[in-house]
Amino acid sequence: KERYRNSFMISTWLNLKRHYMIWWRDRRFIIANIIKNVVMGMSVGAVFWQTDSTSSIFGVLFQGTLFIMLGAMTSAPGQLLDRSIFYRHKDANFYPTFAYIIGRAFAMVPQSTTDIIVFGSILYWMVGLTANAGVFFIFIFVLVAFSLVMAQQLSIFASLVPTASALQGISSFLILLHMLFCGFIVSPDVIPDYYLWLYWWNPLAWTYRCLVVNEFTSSDWDNVETINGVTATTGEFALLSFGFTKDNEPYGKEWVGLAFAYLLPYLLICTFLVGIGLMFVRMEGAAGNPKNDDIIGQVDDATLEEETMTKTIDLPFTPVDLTFENISYEVKASKGGGTLKLLNNVSGKLASGRMCALMGSSGAGKTTLMDVIALRKTSGKVTGEVRLNGHLQEKKTFRRCSGYVEQFDVQSPELTVRETILFSAYLRLEPSIEDGNNNDKKDQFVDQIIEILELGPIINDIVGTDEAGGLSFEEKKRLSIAVELAASPSIIFLDEPTSGLDSRAALLVMRSLKRITDTGRTVCATIHQPSSAVFEMFNDLLLLKKGGEVVFFGELGHKSASLVSYFESNGGAEKLFGENPATWMLTVIGAGTSGDDSLDFAELYRSSESFKNLNKEIETAKTNPEDAKKITYDSEYARKYHDRNALMSKRLVTIYWRSPTYNLARIMISIVIAFLLGSVFLTQRKPSIYSETQLNSLFSTIFISFIIIGVMAQVSVLPVMLMIRDVFYRHRAAGMLNYGSLGRALGTAEKRFILLSSTLFCLVFYFTIGLNDGFKQFIGFWGFFTFNLAIYSYFGQAFMSCVRGMPTAAILCSVFIGINNLFSGLIVRPQYLDGFWSITYWICPGHYVFEGLIVTQFENDNTTVVAFPGSEFYYNLNCTDVQETPCEGTVDLYVDSFFGGKFKESHLLTNILVLGGFLIVSRLFTFWALKQFNYVST
Repeated sequence: KERYRNSFMISTWLNLKRHYMIWWRDRRFIIANIIKNVVMGMSVGAVFWQTDSTSSIFGVLFQGTLFIMLGAMTSAPGQLLDRSIFYRHKDANFYPTFAYIIGRAFAMVPQSTTDIIVFGSILYWMVGLTANAGVFFIFIFVLVAFSLVMAQQLSIFASLVPTASALQGISSFLILLHMLFCGFIVSPDVIPDYYLWLYWWNPLAWTYRCLVVNEFTSSDWDNVETINGVTATTGEFALLSFGFTKDNEPYGKEWVGLAFAYLLPYLLICTFLVGIGLMFVRMEGAAGNPKNDDIIGQVDDATLEEETMTKTIDLPFTPVDLTFENISYEVKASKGGGTLKLLNNVSGKLASGRMCALMGSSGAGKTTLMDVIALRKTSGKVTGEVRLNGHLQEKKTFRRCSGYVEQFDVQSPELTVRETILFSAYLRLEPSIEDGNNNDKKDQFVDQIIEILELGPIINDIVGTDEAGGLSFEEKKRLSIAVELAASPSIIFLDEPTSGLDSRAALLVMRSLKRITDTGRTVCATIHQPSSAVFEMFNDLLLLKKGGEVVFFGELGHKSASLVSYFESNGGAEKLFGENPATWMLTVIGAGTSGDDSLDFAELYRSSESFKNLNKEIETAKTNPEDAKKITYDSEYARKYHDRNALMSKRLVTIYWRSPTYNLARIMISIVIAFLLGSVFLTQRKPSIYSETQLNSLFSTIFISFIIIGVMAQVSVLPVMLMIRDVFYRHRAAGMLNYGSLGRALGTAEKRFILLSSTLFCLVFYFTIGLNDGFKQFIGFWGFFTFNLAIYSYFGQAFMSCVRGMPTAAILCSVFIGINNLFSGLIVRPQYLDGFWSITYWICPGHYVFEGLIVTQFENDNTTVVAFPGSEFYYNLNCTDVQETPCEGTVDLYVDSFFGGKFKESHLLTNILVLGGFLIVSRLFTFWALKQFNYVST
């Protein structure tokens, strides 16, 4: 038989349609991307408006390719999510691997073409490049080809690495190779022989060469000039001055065609390698520990009863009887201007020492009701009242005396099971439990929880992730329950605690909940079509039908006898012997697969004795409630502000220390990058005479050093910050801490790795490249470099804090990185920024960093520099076109000429203060975003 249902061509076509549809339907991303392309295109175009400066044109063409590379880099982590979906499809024999790869590759064409047409067209015509249709379309086509090449090239590594942080580290290094050896940062004639192979391999070098040759061999640059006896066109002089030569002759038009001849086969090779990677390498998490699960599963009912008697939690709490009356909940309809009622006058009671199930068909409002009762809803209109022991519910009190276990809970993957539970206990238990600074009682309490929830065999296991491996789904469920139980709550809510579990694992979770109930705590759980064994472990049931109306509330009875009796006596079909009462009940009310909804069970319930008795109980609870049973707290949080800060900082430091794919990877990559950048000048360290291209390449290498390390820091912090932020949302909802504690902890945990990474990079780079040997000069270089790394890292945290997901955060990073690339002083030199665009120079942090790095090294440097005939420096030295002797100046004069007199030693103190201001802004931005936003669907 055939392995796949469809032919290879049909499978490829279906994958193409699927990926195109995913892109097309993500309108927010498309709109954000178009806005980004328009803004960046217009920004760059306006800065270089109708320029006739050759150095500016070289810079703008490089900026265009850099923008494409950074876009590919920031979007690459999304492929890790696609990869997990592909694995499922592959296991189910949906399609061949190469059908998926080829379909996805073709689906990228309209995406890349749209981006290039928007960004490239604006850039091309605003800058004033050659107004010729042929030259313009070559410009667009080569950028589209390069965009596809970059996407597929990074896809190779997305198929091979385990995490997004590792992918971003590799992507940063790969992009550095492209930038360093493309011909702009280090001129082609300066690249040492031992790195020339990188120049000829580099797809960016072929693209950039194509762009500059396409422009400077056009009709706009064909005026013939003679300088120092050399006759050539103005375009050829431009190519010569930037080292774009072959055998001492400028590159000709034939290199445009050669670029396409190289890029297209390269694209095919990358696509093939992506397929090979996905076919033979599988990066996914390890399963849970089956041995431990099997041991636990062998415990029989008799053992359970015996253990239930012996395993208790001795920490005091106030038992709670929670009543809710006439709860209604409305939201705005997605279409039209009306409202949609999700809950309709729901009443009920959750009693202490009992476990209540919330059930109903999909969309009946089970989770919605629980969220409303638990004060988890932040939108919509809620009416009705909730009381605890007869006293009205107060948000501050309720958050501290309750626990909420989400269906898909989020825990920090770097911590162990015990550390995760201890953190919750230390933050949420009353300080009065402690004996001074001794946490022994809390530790003992956590040990009791671990024993009751049968987490002992995995107590020291790392929580982990689905990608890298860790706890099983069922173990994470029990851990989530333990985290909430660590607060010693009076009432615990659980959303679908058995969903996604097999029958044995579901019974294990329910057994844990039964033990919690036996301590006198109130347990309420939503549950969807449980097995008979699971269903009969509940004491009470609240059953909803679509529209959020109650059709039954009351005690289940032994083997659900009370429930069955109620529905059979009200016209329900007779329950068959051995039939699951939960399934039968849903069928009776019309929520099952073959239900009959001819009877209005909501109306029948409102006229039943059960409803009348419930109302009496609610009214009794409201009348003269006992003050002794009122739960009150002196403050919103169990721990003092400085204690919360200390615990959160300690936790994040541990998380960072156990994140080798983030911190160790970026440190090691930084060292490799430092040596790579410095080694370009190993044979040219501290020459007695510089050529212009040598010194220009040295400036460019210093520029790229702080840019690429900053980019790597910013994009690699996004997935780490996303995980930390999502766990924080959970902690905030549970009343554990506020935004201030996390904001401070983020600064504490990140700064030590910033200092370490910066120090190691500077030690390797500084002395390999051969900069000034003075201690003062080294400290100056290190200081400005560290400022830069911190600013990039902390703004990355801020961006991830203020938007919902990584794609949007990546767009913000692209804009931030693009602005720093463009306005730091190399691609657009300060003297060419006039009018409005001079503002961008002064508000760009990269400008202050670059000025500091250059001035600390080259101020008052009297090393000789030989000017290139016809260059700006040549004419600034008052040299003539017919001069026979070489035109010479000094490094100090070249710095003044290159940066238009804008880079000065007198600016250094101001630069330090401004960079300190940027750091403060980035931190305040993060604090504000953590306080203001909550990207949880409620």
